[in-house]
Amino acid sequence: MSDKKSIRVVLVDDHYQMHRIVEQTLSATPGIDLVGQGANGEEGIALCEQYQPDIVLMDVVMPVMDGIEATKILHERLPELKILVLSSFQDHESVYAMLRNGAVGYLTKDSLAEDLAETIRATCQGKMVFSSEVGERLIHPPQPVDNFHLTDRELEVLVLLADGLTNQQTAQKLSISLSTLKYHMANIYEKLGVQTRSEALVFAAKNNLI
Repeated sequence: MSDKKSIRVVLVDDHYQMHRIVEQTLSATPGIDLVGQGANGEEGIALCEQYQPDIVLMDVVMPVMDGIEATKILHERLPELKILVLSSFQDHESVYAMLRNGAVGYLTKDSLAEDLAETIRATCQGKMVFSSEVGERLIHPPQPVDNFHLTDRELEVLVLLADGLTNQQTAQKLSISLSTLKYHMANIYEKLGVQTRSEALVFAAKNNLI
């Protein structure tokens, strides 16, 4: 639609099914236009800079660049842009990390079809919006039951990475060399049974390690 007052939305998610759900939901919603769609953080940044939307719907775990890093960059470059996080898992650390990097709301994919339009409108009105599941986690965060034999230093590395720091920034923060950091990260991956940084952060968040 061409109404200048329409809310302009960009979707960034690496799952085709999510694009279909959002397309179908918003196509039937007057006053909200889906103007761009990307599959990773880098594409999302480019689309937001091109289309200057009001809202970006941002997935957390994606290839190339995850949602935490993309949110941080977009918040710095386009401070007026409102970032609404989409996630299929419900863990408090992802909420904290995205909020620290500039997101203003969080919606689980399970409730997407029912809550999307209302959440977008509320976010544009300046409200911080969370799904009920996420709100409960924020109020009563679960306690970790297993640290998977991670050392204190390895847990420190995970926390800093979850905060969105790069490898170089993490090494500087801990006053260690980049090669030492990579050694710690290799140990973390082995202990958690993962292969990438994003997988490690998702696993750590799900198990309340960070």
